[in-house]
Amino acid sequence: MDYKGYTEYTFANDVEMANFYENMAENSLGLMVNEYCLLYSHDGVLVDKIKWDGIKNIAVTYKAINNDWFSKIKPINIEQELAFDMLQDKNTTIKLVTGRMGSGKTYLTVCHALQALKQNKFDKIIYLRNNVSVKDVPEIGYLPGTELEKICNFALPVADALGGKDGLNILMMQGKLEIVPLGFIRGRDFKNSAIIVSEAENLTAQHVQLIIGRVGEGSTLYFDGDIKQVDKKIFETNNGITKAIDVLKGNRLFGYVQLQKTERSETAALADLFD
Repeated sequence: MDYKGYTEYTFANDVEMANFYENMAENSLGLMVNEYCLLYSHDGVLVDKIKWDGIKNIAVTYKAINNDWFSKIKPINIEQELAFDMLQDKNTTIKLVTGRMGSGKTYLTVCHALQALKQNKFDKIIYLRNNVSVKDVPEIGYLPGTELEKICNFALPVADALGGKDGLNILMMQGKLEIVPLGFIRGRDFKNSAIIVSEAENLTAQHVQLIIGRVGEGSTLYFDGDIKQVDKKIFETNNGITKAIDVLKGNRLFGYVQLQKTERSETAALADLFD
């Protein structure tokens, strides 16, 4: 999977750079629709971040996000800047962020969906996740507690962004959050919703096709995942993320950014040494 949602280009000289900016309506870099490009001067200095929107090259623009649920969040590396721009693009309805452990893919995706909910861009959040255990970890059996308490365990990434399970419960009681097991989405029509699909590496192409087919009017689909963290053999040969990128790249409704750097902590970055 070579497509990352962005590429890099170094101008040969100042004349080529000037010609590029004089002809922003030309796709001179051969970018796909919604593909980003990091532009470098001939001496290797990063000079710009742009995206081809299908009509012209446009600058990367984004805003930091914050609300009552979480404090101000802003990008902390270049790839996250691209992800912010993509997640805030009102013209894309299928958004995918992938990346290694600790890159921020899940947190940034969830927080942007929550921000959109807070701004009344959606009526509710639909949280989907395939119930797949971590590889080589035995099943823990039936969980104790009420149905609500059990189902909340599937949405802990949302709870983290809300400051804990209390925030999760409040949203559910307000009718602004619905946690839906993957096996129960056939026949559903999710309208005016932010649909979050976490750990999407544990989906087959058929799963992703089914999920996309549930997206109703006024809804946006947010995927996050890491194909290096698949937990069952089937996802190694039939991976929904890989298929989605292959099928949807270049589509005007699809946005994608791959995050490369671990940002959780210096300690978390040591996990990369095990690859």
